[in-house]
Amino acid sequence: MYFIDASHNSLTKYNEELCGDCIQQVNLKDSKIFVLADGLGSGVKANILSTLTSKIAITMLREGATLEETIDTIVHTLPVCKQRHLAYSTFTLIKIYRNGDAYAAEFDNPELFLHRNGEDIPLDKTLRIFGDKKVYESRFKLDKDTMLVVVSDGVVHAGIGHSLDLGWERVNVNKYLRDMSKIDATTKDVVKNVLEYSNDLYEGEPGDDTSVLAIKIKEQEVVNLFIGPPRDRKNDTEVFGKVLRSGAKVAICGGTTAQIASRLLDKEMEFDMDTMTMDIPPIAAIDGVELVTEGVITLSKAIDIIRECTKPDYNPRLEKRLHENNGASMLAKLLIEECDGVKIYQGAAINPAHQDLDFKMDFIFKVNQIKELTQLLEKLGKDVEVTYI
Repeated sequence: MYFIDASHNSLTKYNEELCGDCIQQVNLKDSKIFVLADGLGSGVKANILSTLTSKIAITMLREGATLEETIDTIVHTLPVCKQRHLAYSTFTLIKIYRNGDAYAAEFDNPELFLHRNGEDIPLDKTLRIFGDKKVYESRFKLDKDTMLVVVSDGVVHAGIGHSLDLGWERVNVNKYLRDMSKIDATTKDVVKNVLEYSNDLYEGEPGDDTSVLAIKIKEQEVVNLFIGPPRDRKNDTEVFGKVLRSGAKVAICGGTTAQIASRLLDKEMEFDMDTMTMDIPPIAAIDGVELVTEGVITLSKAIDIIRECTKPDYNPRLEKRLHENNGASMLAKLLIEECDGVKIYQGAAINPAHQDLDFKMDFIFKVNQIKELTQLLEKLGKDVEVTYI
């Protein structure tokens, strides 16, 4: 079984506050489902229509509706524009199983792109008619060398009215993605590069909402994240020992928790004062541990960064934040870019310092932190497991 690695982001049409495209995903036990919907026009109206489309699909499929029932509901729910005689929202629906089996349903969006090691992978498509709407279905197999990319028409039209008369065009987008598949680019890099190139073609003023979804399958990389010591000190060796010596990446948030790891590993803990900022304490280094940070303050700052990464609009400034030399940026980067799954070990011990009435960070606050962190990471497509110790 593989981990389904996916990244997506969007550019909003110039002078619009809301993106008219909407990308949603849902994680099931054996698969992941993705929907890219493109609302007719732009702005608030398009945003509402694309969100409605994707929400219908995700909700029905999560609750056990068949793909046929879901597609039928979508195409019969969406009205048709009387002036243009077009559906108010187009969509591409993708379901990927953990064994690599895949299904796609495409309704009026640009055709999906499928490449392996610099080669196009042709798809056999079946036409299905739902009322007066044509939906093309395909079934195919992904392996670790396959790259699947779905875009809205803002990508293929990039440059119209600016640098290109006919836009980027599908044939050129296909060549660009084909070349990227030769170098084993990450899904995050695919999305980033396509959006940046599209934005350049638009000369920084996108003429349409522009969205990219990239999907690959891979062996899962897991980070074990310890936040706080166990309630009972007698459990230190049992809880920490096996994970610390497992060979998987380990990150630790909290001074007391780090001292436990240092003792069990019989390694010195050294602080890196160069990573201290006005509002973020320094990180520490323990041989055998990927990252050691202070607790609630650093975790709160890292959550702020991760929250920004879940927003739909592409923000190039986030790339800079992820590479800043401080504990919050390092922790956010580790959880966003360097793992597919996160196992969180939430310590149930109460820190005496947090009982001070002037220091309003108690155990409930930490639990809420973990709850939000879990939700954000799952929104980014990570597998998250929380264990209270």
